[in-house]
Amino acid sequence: MVVPYTRVDDPKKLQRLMAAVLMIAADVDLPELLRHLVEEARFLVDARYGALGVLNPDRTALEEFITVGLSDAQVAAIGPRPIGRGVLGLLITDPRPLRLERLGDHPESYGFPPEHPAMTSFLGVPVRVRDDVYGNLYLTEKMGADSFSDEDEALAEALALAAGVAIQNARLHDQVRV
Repeated sequence: MVVPYTRVDDPKKLQRLMAAVLMIAADVDLPELLRHLVEEARFLVDARYGALGVLNPDRTALEEFITVGLSDAQVAAIGPRPIGRGVLGLLITDPRPLRLERLGDHPESYGFPPEHPAMTSFLGVPVRVRDDVYGNLYLTEKMGADSFSDEDEALAEALALAAGVAIQNARLHDQVRV
């Protein structure tokens, strides 16, 4: 996968993207790094909400789900974290970027808990390193537009790649310690 950076014109966005990617080399624990990458993705693409789902090693379900943009009260009201069904599951079985102007119109859009905030626009990209998929980055509710752009997708893919490298490094480190 090659992220076409030529689609990103804003030098300030490129600077923030570079700073976020360089955090991989910092001595930061994985959950903190992943949360930072989701926060940056949300900022760079003007999304109200962001999340990163980390797949279990078998790629059958989400083992971790990091959310940004929801209050602690909203997270508690929503209930248990998603396990990877619906559109989130589609991205697990078919790890390709997915942009939707109206999330609710997609045939795989189901399973939202009653207390979940409304979400219309959606951008999901795989968190991967080459052919190894580690999860997905999800961004919803594009602010100031009806849908996410090519530039948004390029920025999200770059940050998802950084997250993939971080997860891969952490898992390799865990294997070496055993």
